[in-house]
This record gives sequence, C-alpha cells and structure tokens, in this order.
Amino acid sequence: MTEIRNYDTTDDVAKAAAENAVEILNLAISERGSATWVLAGGSSPLAAYKELIASFSDVVDWSKVTVLMGDERYVPLDEPDSNWGTIIALFDADPAFDTMHRLGPTILESVERTAEAYDAKIAALEIERFDLVWLGVGEDGHTLSLFPDNPGFMQPSTRWVIPIHNSPKPPAQRISFSLKALEHIAELVIFATGASKHDALRKARLQGGVPVAVAAQVAEENGAEVRWLYDAEAWGS
Repeated sequence: MTEIRNYDTTDDVAKAAAENAVEILNLAISERGSATWVLAGGSSPLAAYKELIASFSDVVDWSKVTVLMGDERYVPLDEPDSNWGTIIALFDADPAFDTMHRLGPTILESVERTAEAYDAKIAALEIERFDLVWLGVGEDGHTLSLFPDNPGFMQPSTRWVIPIHNSPKPPAQRISFSLKALEHIAELVIFATGASKHDALRKARLQGGVPVAVAAQVAEENGAEVRWLYDAEAWGS
C-alpha cells in the first residue's frame, strides 16, 4: 500500500517522521522483541533525527533497536561527507541512545571491499524484513546512491549492498543498498521535501522511472507499506 501525506513545512515532516518511527519500532519490539531501522542521510532526515532525539528519546527501548545505513559515501567516517558518521554523532550526544545497536559500514581499502563487508554484515542478520527504512530524494530523483542513468542502477543483484562508481554527485565512489535490499522492507518512509525536489517528485508520481519511484515500486510490490511525506514546497501546484 502507498500513502501520500502532505504537511505545511519541512519541520512538520520531521515531526511526523519521528512520531511514525517511534510507532513502528515499538510495534516491532512488542511483536518480536527487537527492531531494525535503516537510516538515510540528507537534511530532511537529519531534522527528523533531531526531533526524535529531542522529543522521543525515552519512549523506545533502544537496546532492542539495530540501526543500519542505506548508503554511504566512500570517505572516512569522521569526515562531514559521511552519512553514518554525521548521524551517529547526533545519537552519541544523548546517553539515552548508548545501548542502541549500530551496524554501520566500515571503510576499507577499496569501495568494492567496503560494499562486500557491509553486505556480509547485513546478510548475517538473517532477517526477513527491515522494520523501517527511511529514504531521501535528490533533485534528480535519486535515492540511496542510485542515480538516474547510472549503469548499475537497474541491474539485478544477489547482494544487499553494492559498490557505486562514477556517481554524478561527488564523492564519486559510494556504497548503496541494492534493489534486492528494497524487496525486504516492512515500512518505507520517503522524505519528499523542498522546492528543488518538486519536478523530480512530480515525475516520480506521474511517470515513474526515476530511482526513487523505482525504489518505492519494488518495496511495495514485495509487501512494504510505503509512505511519502511531502511538504508544501515539494508538492507544489
């Protein structure tokens, strides 16, 4: 099932995403005793992490939550360009999240080895579905590190994580969840915010084909609940 929710501002989207995350994670914990949450980089998800930390740090048993990273740039984790490093620094600032399990990537000697190692980590979880996955959207409609016109974008893979070369947006080398990983999602939340994303998101709604639309389609066809969280600027007229 796909649901589109419209909000006035990016702050409203951040609050809604944080509230939804708490609901989904607590439901998974109550049903199975644990929860998995795949994080996303970008300004809108970052605002939602901050909202969650400020308002909901004490309403989830974080010792039962495992967080992962949907894509990462091939840079040292202490650099500003690192998605994982940036997000984990936010959680590290609040002791309430000290017990949260962090299954992040390790930057190794090559982007191929980095992707292989992270793929192995995720495969070792032996889970049927990620309870919650957050995705952002780029101005060109990319999501994760899956870009339009990238030769590897639509290629089938047996792996959860693939290396990305020659990304049109620097840095050129990255690792990313594959389309296979998107087949194993219970709840997918897509942050559709900002006027600069309007054209790509309109194309995603009306025509499909752009990476974020393909990602949502793959997830939904494999049983995911898909929620698009729009602000007024991204929705437009």
